[in-house]
Amino acid sequence: MATAPTVPLVSVDEYLNSSYEHDMEYVDGVLVERGMPTIPHSLLQKLILLWFAQHETPLRFEALQEVRTQIIRGARYRIPDVMLCPRPLPKGRICDVVPSAIIEILSPEDTVSGTRDRFRDYMGIGVQQLILMDPEEYIAYRFENGSLIENRFTTLSLQNGSMVAFDSDELFARLRAKLTEE
Repeated sequence: MATAPTVPLVSVDEYLNSSYEHDMEYVDGVLVERGMPTIPHSLLQKLILLWFAQHETPLRFEALQEVRTQIIRGARYRIPDVMLCPRPLPKGRICDVVPSAIIEILSPEDTVSGTRDRFRDYMGIGVQQLILMDPEEYIAYRFENGSLIENRFTTLSLQNGSMVAFDSDELFARLRAKLTEE
């Protein structure tokens, strides 16, 4: 009878004190590769960060990209593409506070089960708004009750009760324009 290959475990200290060429997530002692960004992925991520930059100071949040985020201390760390983090920001190298929103951008290698697991982890720490954006199909989804539901976003709620504009259709229009520029 064949046995499954053994996955080498990595200590949390080693993970938190190491850097990787393409940063990885840490799930229960195992390093988990993330989807490799494409040009549309990278452009959409940039557009989202620029979108939120105009609102950060008055609404007291920061849009952060690809920061190791604590799910279970010492056991599980994820790396969202973009998150809206309340101020003041955590003092350490990782985010150990609950973000107001997390926006993941679909990469070709991403799987439904992997995306669902990631969103369940974020939901487990109390993130209220979980968004998946597909830069190839120009579709946005919200994660709700374990399901991805197609959605057109116009605003997002922040933990301080404020609303911030977030127009998914406009962001996709800007992405299309960037991808078709000559």
